[in-house]
Amino acid sequence: MKPLKSIMKSQDKRNVKIKPCEECGKNNEHYDLYIDGEFKTRIGSDICFSCQMKKEDEQIRREARESRINARIAKAKNYSVIPFELEGVSFQDYKPENQTQKDAYDLSVKFAKGEMDRTTLFFQGDTGLGKSHLSYCIHQHYINDRKASIFIDLPSLLSEIRSTYGNKNDWRARTQDDIMNALKEADLLVLDDIGAEYVKPDANGYESWAADILFQIANSRQGKKNIYTTNFTSRDLTKKYGMMSKRIISRLMNNSKVIKVEGKDHRLKGLE
Repeated sequence: MKPLKSIMKSQDKRNVKIKPCEECGKNNEHYDLYIDGEFKTRIGSDICFSCQMKKEDEQIRREARESRINARIAKAKNYSVIPFELEGVSFQDYKPENQTQKDAYDLSVKFAKGEMDRTTLFFQGDTGLGKSHLSYCIHQHYINDRKASIFIDLPSLLSEIRSTYGNKNDWRARTQDDIMNALKEADLLVLDDIGAEYVKPDANGYESWAADILFQIANSRQGKKNIYTTNFTSRDLTKKYGMMSKRIISRLMNNSKVIKVEGKDHRLKGLE
């Protein structure tokens, strides 16, 4: 066995090499370590210390960005209400039975892919024609693209808001402001079944509270991506929301593509 001093002496042989950093091209030192004349390992990196630090900083920023995206998606999911019959459906599951349904399908796919210059799709038609189905598919496409999307029908949303009114003394409970801010901040809002809600009418026979909430939502979503669906005509909505109806419809329709879907209720097949 060699004496310790002899071993340490043999290990002290290092060849200093200078080569350009693979990132910035500046001179970068590394050492080849030899023991008893035999190459053992390289000490150093193919990139310089400064570039290593930049890479580590970029990694930290990427992870922080991913964390923020994950938090936004999770928050939006927490405010969504998905009907059980829609869970898991896809564009491939939608079977158009006439030209209006084929057009609705084609426009939905284009909107999901970001190939339309309109910010809003407005589906109008009777129940059971696939308006919610297509809307959910767009919603899911956004989530798959790592974007925050909320899907909720208006009756459920108003019920959720109403439930917050008894929580004023509980700081942990969700508030109306929490809900409204979540709707405002989402990358996509799908508001399903507009007009299907029932709220006690005011003295003039109009649902003023629901109208006010709907106006606030539509107003906060200007310039953002939205999908609205309704079984009602514009005349029906005017009758329902009274004096606020013009402002509501104006906000809902701004920069929108109206898609009128016609046909027979898909859910009633076999009952004819």
